[in-house]
Order: sequence, then C-alpha cells, then structure tokens
Amino acid sequence: MKRVFPIILQLGIAVGLLTVTGCKTDIGLGEDPYAGGKAPLGVTFENLNRPLPSARPNDVVLLSVRGLKDKEARLEVFVNEEVTQVVAVSDSTLEIRLPQQVSSGAVKVKIDEQIFFGPKVTVEGKASFDADYGIKNGFTGSVMEILNVSGNTWVVGNFTDFEYEAAPKVFRNGIHIISSTGNSVTDTTINKIRWGAVGGLSSITRLPDGRFVVGGTMVSYDKRQVFGLTRLLYRGDLDTVKVELINTTPEKPQNALDTLPAFNANLYGPVVKVFATPDTGVIAVGNFSMHSFMNYEYSSRETRTYTFTRVNNLVKIRANGRVDSSFSYQNLGSNGFINDAIQLNDGRIVVIGSFTTFNGTSANRIVAFNTDGSISTAFAANIGQGANDEIVSMTYNKTLNKIALAGRFTSFNGQADKYGVVILNGDGSVDNFKLGDVHGKIPNFAYIMNNGKVLVTGDFVKYNGVHRSQLLILEADGNALQEYNNIGAFAGWINTVVETTSSMGYPALLIGGSISMADGRKVGNIFKLEIRN
Repeated sequence: MKRVFPIILQLGIAVGLLTVTGCKTDIGLGEDPYAGGKAPLGVTFENLNRPLPSARPNDVVLLSVRGLKDKEARLEVFVNEEVTQVVAVSDSTLEIRLPQQVSSGAVKVKIDEQIFFGPKVTVEGKASFDADYGIKNGFTGSVMEILNVSGNTWVVGNFTDFEYEAAPKVFRNGIHIISSTGNSVTDTTINKIRWGAVGGLSSITRLPDGRFVVGGTMVSYDKRQVFGLTRLLYRGDLDTVKVELINTTPEKPQNALDTLPAFNANLYGPVVKVFATPDTGVIAVGNFSMHSFMNYEYSSRETRTYTFTRVNNLVKIRANGRVDSSFSYQNLGSNGFINDAIQLNDGRIVVIGSFTTFNGTSANRIVAFNTDGSISTAFAANIGQGANDEIVSMTYNKTLNKIALAGRFTSFNGQADKYGVVILNGDGSVDNFKLGDVHGKIPNFAYIMNNGKVLVTGDFVKYNGVHRSQLLILEADGNALQEYNNIGAFAGWINTVVETTSSMGYPALLIGGSISMADGRKVGNIFKLEIRN
C-alpha cells in the first residue's frame, strides 16, 4: 500500500532536514546541576513493614540493612533521636544497643550528612496503647468530654460520625454512647438519641434524678431549636413538653399546642462547662453574656417571644429554666476568656482562663466561687498572685481532691519554678510537683491520676534532655521514669481523661480530644492507654 503524506507535511520535513544538515555551529552542554552532590551510598533497610520484636532499654536489637559494612567508621545511629550504640555491622545486618533512656520511635542512620530511616523500635514499659479496645476509626471531630454512666461511656464533642457508622437514618452528631468495649450502644432501652446536636457540645453533666444537661455552641438538639444548653432524658433524647401557645389559626385547633424543650433556657455565647446542682438545676460557665427563656403567653408557633437577662460567664439556672438571681448577684464577669472550669467535692466552682479580674476583683487567671456564687476568699488567699500568664486547661481528681493546671505561665503565686504545670490541693494551696525541663515549650494539659502520677501533654519534644513522646507520665515530684515513658509519638490536644481499665483488666486512661496519633498509631480523637502499676 502506498502511503500518501500531505504536501504541507512533506515540505515541513524537507525544511527540517535542511535546517539540521545546514547547521554547523556546535552547541555546548551546560554544567551538570547535580555535579558535586553526594554519591548514593546504597544503604537499604529490608522488611520495613515487618514489625520488630519489642525491646527494653539496654537490649540489643538486630536490624536487616544492607550497605553499611564499608561505612562502619562513619556510622551514627539513633532511636527516636537518641544516640544509640552500634554493637556489630555485617553485609546485611546492624546490631544496636538501646539507650537507658529512650521512647519508642524510628531508627535513623546517619553517614556523613546523609540520613536513612529504618523501622520503628517498640520500647517495652508499663505504658502501652490498648490495641484490643474496640474503637478503630473513632470520631470525625473533637471529643470534648467523657462521662461514665452505668458501665457505658457518654461522649460529647464536635463530631458528626463515629466508626463511619453515620448514614441517612443513623446520626452521630455531637453526642454518642459507647460500651465498655468501645462499640456503639444501639439498644433503645439505653440509647434514644435521634439526630443529636447541631453546632457542637463541650460538656455534659448528670442531674440527681438521672437526666442530663449538655452545653456547648449548639443551635438545635433532635431538630428542636436550643441555644447553648438543654436538658435530656435518661436515654439521651430531648426532654420535651407540650405547651399551649397563641393560636393564630383558630380553624386549626391543633396549632394551639407545640412541643418544646422542657428546659426553657438559652445561653448566647459558648458554654464551656455545665455542673449539676442538688435541686436538679445547673451552673453554667463559659464565654456567654445573655440568658433567655421563651414567654409562652406571648408566643405562637410562628412567632416566639423571649425574655432576656444579662449574665456574664457564670450563671445558675433553676430546673424551670429561670435564672437564680440569688447566685453571684450583680455578676460583672471576667475581663478575659474562660478556658475551663471544674466543680470541687464541696460544690465550689473553679474557673480558669486569660482574665485578670472577675466581678471586679483581682483574679490572675484562676478564681473559685462558693456555692452561693460569691468569690471564695479562702481559695484566693491560698493561690495568692495566681498565674503570670494564661492557664489553658484544668482537670480535677475527686478521689485525691487535687487540681492540675497547664498553660503559658512561667510562675505561680510568685514561684518561678512552677513553669507550665501546677498541682493544687482542693483548698488552692500549691503542691510540691515541679515540671522538669521542656526546653521552652508549652504544656497544654495535665491530669493527676489516682495513683499520684501526672499525665502531661504539650508541644515539647524533649523532657530533661531526653527525646520523648509529647505525652508524658510523670511522678509526683515531676521525674520521668523510663518504664512509664516508653510509648511512641503523640499528636494532638487532650480535652478529657477518665480512669478505667484496659482490655486486659489493668489500670488505664480513656483519653479524648483533638488527637490524630497515639504511640505512633493513627487514632480518631479517642484512645485507651494502659498504665500498669
């Protein structure tokens, strides 16, 4: 078959040939942009996806790696960035001895200025990730508070899914109930949550009669309009009541009634914490400034009338939703942000944040309120000058009556050695705990456990000169024992901790927050950490 090229194409080829053959000028090549670079060293780690056997400090670990034998004199090895002794090198293996102080982490080999990363070394110790706990994917957003109720766990936060279970008729919005094994509770005799909260929840408390109050930034619950907080029945469904309103359509008598939240109260601004009162009311703390209730007498289905009352940061609300005006009378509020609050065993409320005054009284980032809402002068006397900078989080151990503070402060009550973390007794007096050297970084969470040890997290990468996870288990004096600080990388921010037991029956912490990694494993904002005694 004869091939026919278009005339234009033939002319183009001819011109091209003339151009190529007619050009006599030599064009030199430019300089090699990679000239002078380091020659590849041929170092290869093998079986990177195969987990190594766990080891203890001072153990010898055998690694499969090629290309090191002729470079032994220039070889430096690290485990989790800690210098590690080289024991032996062959054509295909490397033996290293783990340091006495080391946390789980990757092997790093350095030859001159070239670096090669190897497998993770799991360091044995008394702290471990509970891999047998049922939660695998977790929540899609922050976990803000965890509450244990009759063997189950109630979780509130800013999530919209759990374990990817959400579907057109399955909702996981802001509140969920999970079992002790980490699975969703779907038994309707226990869980009747329907659509949940829109807008997010930050706190949950259980009332003396078994009902719950939740608070946060929500704008609806179970498709009913609520602002800031509301009350739930004992299975998590909204506590509602039928109310007679103005009927603007008399021809439709049914419009004279409407189903509304039984807890007739709204708060405008973020609710940080809610606390139950003995009379089934609630104390709310947060960055709100206004309370309202719906005036049924002047409301219809179409138009609702509200009565507003100014409240600042702290309010006690009765069971009927009205403000208890006898609590914290003439409350001026704080001159800064509220970050957290706890309720002591004696009923007093402690509040922390960035403020320096509360209700017109000097209060450097921390203040306590008596059960009548007045500022506790006894607590104020014990904390003295308070913190010299923001306190970002606070936790309370009811068993030990101990408060843990964490934040940006570098001194507390004038004591310069109280950097970043302070433990207080229930009366506000300062405990002897002293945080070690975090190399100028900022702790953001602390919790004192029933056994006296202190959990601390922050943006630090070293503690007292040793590379550690950003999650520490410290002794009562601030010392970091190797056996409790063996876990790998942690990434995130803790909001809540509950003491529980692990899948093996050992003491453990159920930890929630904005967390993406724990012990080098991907997590969905919640995980369980076993801590053996």
